[in-house]
Amino acid sequence: MKKLIALLVSFMMLALPVLSVAEGAAFDPAQFVTWFTENSGWMTVANGHWSEDPADQISDAELAIIFNMASKQQNAVHWTPYYFIAVKDAEEQQKIIGSYWDKPENCATPGTVTVLVLADQILTKEEGHVSDYEGYYMPTNFAYYDSGLTCGTLGVAAAALGYETHYFGTITGEYAPNDLAGGKYQSMSRYVSDTDIRTWGFSDKTFPVAGNCVFVAAIVIGKPAADENIETWGTNHVRPQNWKIWDGTVNEVPSPAAAAAAEAAPAEEAPAEEAAAPAEEEGVLTATAVGFGEGEITVKLTLDDEGKIATLAIDATSQTEGLGQRAMEEAFIAQFIGKTLPIPAADIDALAGATITTGAVLEAINSLK
Repeated sequence: MKKLIALLVSFMMLALPVLSVAEGAAFDPAQFVTWFTENSGWMTVANGHWSEDPADQISDAELAIIFNMASKQQNAVHWTPYYFIAVKDAEEQQKIIGSYWDKPENCATPGTVTVLVLADQILTKEEGHVSDYEGYYMPTNFAYYDSGLTCGTLGVAAAALGYETHYFGTITGEYAPNDLAGGKYQSMSRYVSDTDIRTWGFSDKTFPVAGNCVFVAAIVIGKPAADENIETWGTNHVRPQNWKIWDGTVNEVPSPAAAAAAEAAPAEEAPAEEAAAPAEEEGVLTATAVGFGEGEITVKLTLDDEGKIATLAIDATSQTEGLGQRAMEEAFIAQFIGKTLPIPAADIDALAGATITTGAVLEAINSLK
């Protein structure tokens, strides 16, 4: 207990001056927004203005704090595709970032740490993705979206501890070759070991980082040189207020791009005669239901002499690729074979991350009872 109290006191001593909380007062969460919006730490440290003092380098304990806070960020389907690697050696950092943006020694110093942000679900199987996720693979833009969200939270945590950041979306150093998919991606394999494992936040499933994750961003964390102030070390980036609250007025005018595309598209010729709908096979029962995103799901099944499902086909092409579309896979369909209608929901294992699709399939099937 004494050690726990000492740890808490140490953290408060670190956090209170940064958040300008009066000595002896409890932290008021309501003041966080004020601190966040008024803090000058959202300026980016310009290359060439980092402290070179190793004593200013963020500690391992502080890195653990910011990684822990970043990991609290909610992700789409909680796929949590990101994986962080902190590189502390100055020469390694410089040979990661390269010279595209500035001299390498201006981009990272003995006083900085470079955090490599890697993410899974970007590299496709055709491009060389190693692990077979057995129905859980879904290369989408979520990987970039989720990693960006998480990096934002990491930046807030770093600022709360008194550190600044500089983000690189492109690195060109000799230790960061474009070595995957014909030079399209960077594996950063120099810094990945066979024991590095990424865990999916939606379940306890784990996947190797090696062969699956690729570079997304590099974040340099440190403190500006001691003899400088924000006017000299901060990049002059404005923070425009690009937002509005919709007033309910519907815009019925297509966007310029959509209007131009529609005008350029060739007119479709009307069919001379509407083709007759193909007749259903004898004994095949068909039903539809609305799934995720108002997409229609169709089921076709046959029953045996005892009224049990003998065959089943599911058309879920309207659902999300890698999620709802897994309803068309044999492993999911097999659950229904041999069951008598109506089927209780408890008898079916829902698709992870696609419960709406699962419910729609069950609804369509049970409507045929």
